[in-house]
Amino acid sequence: MGLPVRARLGALHERDFRLLFTATTITTLGDAVAGIALTFAVLNMTHSATDLGIVIAVRQVATASLLLLGGVISDRLPRNLVLVGASLVQGAAQTATAVLVLTGSATLAGIVALQALYGAGSGFVIPAEVGLVPQTVSGDRLQQANALQGLTRNVVFILGPALGGILIVAGSPGIALAIDAASFFVCAVVLQRIRIRPREEASSATGFFHELREGWREFSSRTWLWSTVVVFGIGNVFFMFWGVLGPATLRHHPASWATISAVFGAGAVVGGLVALRYRPSRPLVACVVVPIPFTLPLVALALGAPIWVVASASFVSGVGLAVHLALWFTVFQQEVPEAAQSRVSSYDALGSFVLNPIGTAMAGPVALAIGTESALLFAAGAIVVLNLGMLLIPSVWAIRRHEVTTTIAAA
Repeated sequence: MGLPVRARLGALHERDFRLLFTATTITTLGDAVAGIALTFAVLNMTHSATDLGIVIAVRQVATASLLLLGGVISDRLPRNLVLVGASLVQGAAQTATAVLVLTGSATLAGIVALQALYGAGSGFVIPAEVGLVPQTVSGDRLQQANALQGLTRNVVFILGPALGGILIVAGSPGIALAIDAASFFVCAVVLQRIRIRPREEASSATGFFHELREGWREFSSRTWLWSTVVVFGIGNVFFMFWGVLGPATLRHHPASWATISAVFGAGAVVGGLVALRYRPSRPLVACVVVPIPFTLPLVALALGAPIWVVASASFVSGVGLAVHLALWFTVFQQEVPEAAQSRVSSYDALGSFVLNPIGTAMAGPVALAIGTESALLFAAGAIVVLNLGMLLIPSVWAIRRHEVTTTIAAA
């Protein structure tokens, strides 16, 4: 138990990981601030949940469509430099968006185009960052490094929405977007200082596609994996309703939405701490059940509950979602061969992203057709049915805790 803080922060003693950690923390904070700013910039401009859904959906489509290409590029070039390029692209997109909002010249088409550019950059960030972490830290600190990255993101998502809400109320969404833009340029400067050993091999184009096929075989041969990814992917369609209809309902009260978002982040931090010790004997079963509380804020908002009740429900949902993610990645690490994890995870990520734009795009029209309250309740019901439906899959129950990898779950 000696020097527990030093032991837990040991990965930060390594220069390259410290630089990566700093860069990702800066951009995560910028994005957390800008997320709420972009939402209210669109709502203030068009007063339409459908338009907000279109903006978010286009960005998600751009990200999903470039994930596999991002993996190819990240296998050929130094991953920190791939992240530098992505940061510059995203910084340019947010700079232009901030200028349009601050000058009052923003149009829906302009914001859609710029957020598509932003999303394209994100398609390179995901595979590059996943591969870069192990290159910046020694093997015995890898789990610790991943834990620090995740915990910091959750803390930032408490502070970011609160700061974003303050900037919106006191000034303009454009100010928060400008801060996000600046964070990407600072991130690029930090990332280019990382010094990693060049990889001895870079696969050819043919070899890469061969490896993708091998990854697909690994993915599709595991019923528990592809079946749950499919169902979670469908469920994410309805998860997206919250991100569109929540702020649309509270568009005249941005501080309330910022509070709800910040409290969700606090719940995620608590959930991360819970996940350090929570080791169910059937982790995939627990993984399927624990995100169901995400439906609580949808129901609370639909029923017109006071903001403190919606925020409390959001806290509980944050706890559940954080535990869900910790269990999912633990199961993934236990059951998928290490040599195939990157390729298989690309299909996992694609399955998670590919249907999200449908949810964001349809949330507004569904709300117009049946009413916002009914749309929120419909989404909540669909999530419950889909998650409980996964319990009917025998292979979900067949996954058992691996005692030898308990330290991964506790990282």
